[in-house]
Amino acid sequence: MVGVPLLDGGKHLDLPAMGYDAVHREAMLKKLKELAFAGICFQLAQKPPSIDELGSWFRASGANIGIVGGVRNLLVLDFDHIGHFETWRNGHETLLRSTPIARTPSGFHVFLRSKAALPTSSLHFGMRRVGHAKALGGYVVASPSVLRNGSRYEWMPGQSPFDCEPAIVDGLSELSLAPVSPLKAGYDRLRGRGRFEDA
Repeated sequence: MVGVPLLDGGKHLDLPAMGYDAVHREAMLKKLKELAFAGICFQLAQKPPSIDELGSWFRASGANIGIVGGVRNLLVLDFDHIGHFETWRNGHETLLRSTPIARTPSGFHVFLRSKAALPTSSLHFGMRRVGHAKALGGYVVASPSVLRNGSRYEWMPGQSPFDCEPAIVDGLSELSLAPVSPLKAGYDRLRGRGRFEDA
């Protein structure tokens, strides 16, 4: 797993500590922030930083840490609410006992590896959006990060990356999850969207 520095007490990448200009702060544009964060995380998943780079980033940053998705096909299921996670977990207990899981201030992170590269997307369970799938272009806040309001990110006992490796899955469909709602997936198939032909 590849760690990245986050702003002290927050969830955003500490771009100055990583040697990037925080241009989105000057422009105050959310789209620019999303582009910067996704681009940096995509690049880091393809070419992880060296130990020396990581050391300099964290020496220049606050206390919070993020984990980059997509590195060796890392896939993090980011459930926004405890209830969403509890509803989905039925039928997946064996998997959930053998992979890293973290408690977030409002939900859970489940760390897996997909057999093929996946992009970061929304996360749907049936018709309901339950969170995000963080993979290429994404990251999650990780333990021992603490937000300004005092809420924490903590590994479940015996289920940190130091205790077990992320379980390998074929993809979201194997987990009864999808990046879009079934209605949008059907519409995209009908319109031939989401794929390209190699030139």
